[in-house]
Amino acid sequence: MRKNLLKLLSITLLLLAFGNANAINVGVNLKAAGYDIKPTPERQFPPSMLRTKNNSHATLDSFENPETCAGCHPKQYEGWRGSMHSNSWNDPIFQAEFKKGLNATDGKIFNLCAGCHSPIGVLTGTVSWDKKTNEFSVSEKAARGVTCDVCHSISGAVPLADTVSSEHGNGSHIIDVDTHIKYGPLKNSKSPYHETQYSELHTKANLCASCHNIIHPENGIGVERTYDEWRTSAYAQNEIVCQDCHMNSVEVAIQIAKTLKRPETFVNQKARLDGKASTLGTESHSIVHLHEFVGGNAIISAIMEPKNLRKRQHADIARKRLQHATELKVDLNQRSDDLFEIDVDVHNVGAGHNLPTSLTQVRHIWIEATITDDEGNVLFETGKLDSHHDFDEEKTIVFKTWAVDKQGNDTHDPWAIAAIVRDTTIPPKGHSKHNFVFANKHNSKKLNVDVKLNYRSASQHVAEDLLGHDA
Repeated sequence: MRKNLLKLLSITLLLLAFGNANAINVGVNLKAAGYDIKPTPERQFPPSMLRTKNNSHATLDSFENPETCAGCHPKQYEGWRGSMHSNSWNDPIFQAEFKKGLNATDGKIFNLCAGCHSPIGVLTGTVSWDKKTNEFSVSEKAARGVTCDVCHSISGAVPLADTVSSEHGNGSHIIDVDTHIKYGPLKNSKSPYHETQYSELHTKANLCASCHNIIHPENGIGVERTYDEWRTSAYAQNEIVCQDCHMNSVEVAIQIAKTLKRPETFVNQKARLDGKASTLGTESHSIVHLHEFVGGNAIISAIMEPKNLRKRQHADIARKRLQHATELKVDLNQRSDDLFEIDVDVHNVGAGHNLPTSLTQVRHIWIEATITDDEGNVLFETGKLDSHHDFDEEKTIVFKTWAVDKQGNDTHDPWAIAAIVRDTTIPPKGHSKHNFVFANKHNSKKLNVDVKLNYRSASQHVAEDLLGHDA
């Protein structure tokens, strides 16, 4: 009886340990499910939630070119022009995936994706896709991605009662195209060129949630849940928002993560957060945000324009952010049966969201470990890349999600996701501990342990699927 009880207890503990990692995401109840929703004042550009204030008609004249803004805001412009916001439309990975999805859904996902990647294009009707040629047509302003005017013309967020799943997401911005007002987080800003208005929304994570929370319009599956991951974190509890880390320097973000204190804490501590918001400004502000918006993408901005110093700098900043996002704790012990074991504990110490985040069925973090003896013999290894630059997922500890389509087949395509069948991403301030066992075959007196944590934006398989062989 005792033996059976212990067996039952061990099975229960096993289920508790792995239950979350294998949970099936069944989605949420949708108030307006599907792609074939007719436009209304509340859903002007379905299936996107994007809308204009007062249901007004937007034209290209409603938006300034970023270079116009640079005249008075050169610091902000310099940060933006190498960012993924500035590359949101021209990103070749996005465009290839977008075309694949448009063909698969007969164009039904167009506004959903373009609403965040080219909001000006959707609002003005100056971005389109030709099914016959499989090519895009886009105006110059629309191709600039998420520009200064896109964010600073946001007058509010779509009420949660009007959204698809009663939460922020799917481009739920309200854009003011009638006035010359620029909305922002400063209460006392003045400009001789445009009207200014303080916006509490611009001080909150809700501003970012609209495009960094993507819900599948048909089944409610969370395709990208960066905002939701933050919303239930210690960062949110301490009123630390997206802008605090992603619109300040890496050094400030590191301090914020370590202390869980807002950036105001580090003003006048060599952080250099204060200053004037524009070259014409007369008043200094305690925090003037950088507009680099750098996360973990160290690839796209650098490869698009390899000779562009600003974009190379963004790639370097991304690498630095990645290197400070986690900590590895490694312990090596000899067991009583003469086998050795190595414990690897991965801690999410520096990100206010899961690691990885966003399209987590594509982005991977994994443990690579190699143990050799004093003669160079390999006693144990895991996470090594093969000749096709990939690793064996069944034998590698990888942090990601596994998604399947309606037929239960693995998929990395956002529009095809019917369920998330497994999730091993690491939540903010969380950790994931793993144990490896090996034998000291030659009774060596010295063991060399090399453990790394690697990150990639996409696998070679995904790259070739989208961009062709040997991409």
